[in-house]
Amino acid sequence: MPDVLTELKATADASVSTPTWSLRDEDLVECLDLVHAVVQAVAAVQSRLVREIDSRGLAITRHASSTKAWLREHLRISPHAAKRMLELAQALDARPVLAKAVADGLVNTEQAQVIAAALRRLPAEVVGKAEKAMIGRAAEFEPNTLRRYGEGILAYVAPSSPRPLTRRRWSGWRPGRGRRGRFT
Repeated sequence: MPDVLTELKATADASVSTPTWSLRDEDLVECLDLVHAVVQAVAAVQSRLVREIDSRGLAITRHASSTKAWLREHLRISPHAAKRMLELAQALDARPVLAKAVADGLVNTEQAQVIAAALRRLPAEVVGKAEKAMIGRAAEFEPNTLRRYGEGILAYVAPSSPRPLTRRRWSGWRPGRGRRGRFT
């Protein structure tokens, strides 16, 4: 794997210095799509590596308090970015179908996080069908719309399940007495 990744890095480095001004409009869009697909495939590989590092406890052996803390220090990223990276790695490890969809470019990493969060809230008997449905909709829905789609699935299969307050539900909130308000 290190040889393949070194070659990928060299190819990416060569592409950085290639001028883009001479590309036709269609080629420009095609290149953007290809780069996005490569980024998603690389994110899938990164997630597998992070999950393996986490499962081996390498962060602790390297004197970090957690994998998230180690990622933050090692990669010099924000705590929020480290948390997202670790959560994505854990989600893709737990959901092989979703991991394959990311690797195949059917779902981007942001959509994968939304799908994983929705699946965690669903009853076990519908998770497989919901996962396939959400992956199928990823081609047409951006993450926020995909999140609402997942909430719709939850409302359909578990109508009594507590829902998070959406913007629409907050719009009915009015100030009340004390620290609490009321919904109209």
